[in-house]
Amino acid sequence: MISSQVKKRLKLPSLSQIGYIVPDAIKMMEFYRDAFGLGPWMVRVEKPDPCMENGKRVYPTLKFALAYSGPIQIELIQVMEGETFHLKHLENSTGAIHHLGFTIRNLETRLKACKDAGISILQQGTIKGTGYVVDYAYIDTTEQAGTIIELMNPHFGPLPLPTNKWTHNLAAWFGPKET
Repeated sequence: MISSQVKKRLKLPSLSQIGYIVPDAIKMMEFYRDAFGLGPWMVRVEKPDPCMENGKRVYPTLKFALAYSGPIQIELIQVMEGETFHLKHLENSTGAIHHLGFTIRNLETRLKACKDAGISILQQGTIKGTGYVVDYAYIDTTEQAGTIIELMNPHFGPLPLPTNKWTHNLAAWFGPKET
């Protein structure tokens, strides 16, 4: 659990996501659906662009499977191709949480505060969908919080885009079906 001191220092809102790195997103999605009744699921294949990791540009292709358990989004990430720090977690972990995600505004301001606090950025990128953009960054908070934290800034143009169970269900039911 993230200590209140870390949460206060980084000015984090309520937890919005728990992320796992998995070898097969569809297989794990089916397991979570059948075992825990999670769904509906939204599956997307994305190439974050730009995507910077440790100061250099990387070109991963990632498959995301997303569903909600109450107010918390469950994210299953499968690396389809390319090099990314996600692969290290998959090699060193057996089902452990990869990151805790927080939906925020002003990503650049938050990242400057992280740098000022000595917290390094593991990866930063942008995912662009039809009509929406998610700017994100993974920050190395394993010493302070016991896990990586992802800061996510979803928006539609200059407007913040709400991410919650209701908007997810609409997107999952009416959006494109990708597997």
